[in-house]
Amino acid sequence: MPAQHTLHVALTEPLVRYINEQVASGRYVTASEVVRASLRLLIERDAAEARRPAPAGQIAND
Repeated sequence: MPAQHTLHVALTEPLVRYINEQVASGRYVTASEVVRASLRLLIERDAAEARRPAPAGQIAND
């Protein structure tokens, strides 16, 4: 799927190094693929957390 939007972000050196390592490993072709995969996982995690019931005695979205 072609990119619809371009967004420039500032990353720390450890994040840049991780992205470069992922590309160098051959698992991803571009840094953009690494970032998109990471964001998809974050979205999945947030959705899973939203579905999880609040602990007893705690109000949801507290």
